[in-house]
Amino acid sequence: MLRYRIEGSGLPLLLIHGWGVTYKIWKNLMPLLMSHFQLIMIELPGVGSSPEVDPDKAYYPGCAEAIEAVRQKLGIEQWAILAYSSGTRAGEAYMQRYPQHVNRAVFLCPVYLTTFCSLGLRFEGWLENSRPGLANWLLSDWRLYGLVLALGFNGRRHDYTDEWVDEIGLQPLCNLKRMLYELPGKGRSPFAVSAVPTLFVWGRRDVLTDRPYRRRFNDVFIPANHSAPMLAAPCVAQIAIPFLAEGKLIPRKSHLKQWYRAQRKALAYTYECTHLFRLIRKVSHRRLISRRNTFHGV
Repeated sequence: MLRYRIEGSGLPLLLIHGWGVTYKIWKNLMPLLMSHFQLIMIELPGVGSSPEVDPDKAYYPGCAEAIEAVRQKLGIEQWAILAYSSGTRAGEAYMQRYPQHVNRAVFLCPVYLTTFCSLGLRFEGWLENSRPGLANWLLSDWRLYGLVLALGFNGRRHDYTDEWVDEIGLQPLCNLKRMLYELPGKGRSPFAVSAVPTLFVWGRRDVLTDRPYRRRFNDVFIPANHSAPMLAAPCVAQIAIPFLAEGKLIPRKSHLKQWYRAQRKALAYTYECTHLFRLIRKVSHRRLISRRNTFHGV
């Protein structure tokens, strides 16, 4: 049985984390969601305290079976799903097998990899077959930190970077590799969840995922990178809650307007600070000249 944690009250909402991290990834989103939903936060097979999938079974179909066992134990007839990163592939597998038990789903930073990242994953798989020691070396120590920093945070250091690396480092390496190597089409297979209403939330600055060139009706772009659950939690909640609760889509222009409004406020504040600084410097300069003139008796 998968390890899970339940918080809040309301409509049941299943939260599925991403690669190598536990349900701690939801700590910034949880306070925003728990007043609307009963949150069921799971740890996928082989992550945290959850048992691994049988090595003879495919990983993501095994995730679907394990998730269904949790639903049956809790006696939930239908629930919504909020999945993140590689967890979207676990959510996809579950929805393909048990669509009758899912009313809506939001896929945050869905793993449809860029061509470059997919090639990197294929190269890692080739190393696994030819030189397993080198493949393990790439996913450890400072190399792992560099990957998380580059792909998760766009190279910008944050306290959460160390948090993620520490948590990923505690997971079995063999399971981390399974989660990567068994991504459908090495992360390039299109999502197939037509039976369930699904909203795809893409980060505009996400270097890992290949967001659609032509936006569909169920695609939303937010100003975030792949660390969106942590660094863009309010924006994610604003979009996810209306859809998961009532199936409502926030008009594209509304969240774009809010983002541009926030940018304008930030620029206005910067301008005001700069103007104030120049004014203080100008007044100080005048006072200095006045004192010099008084000193010299001018």
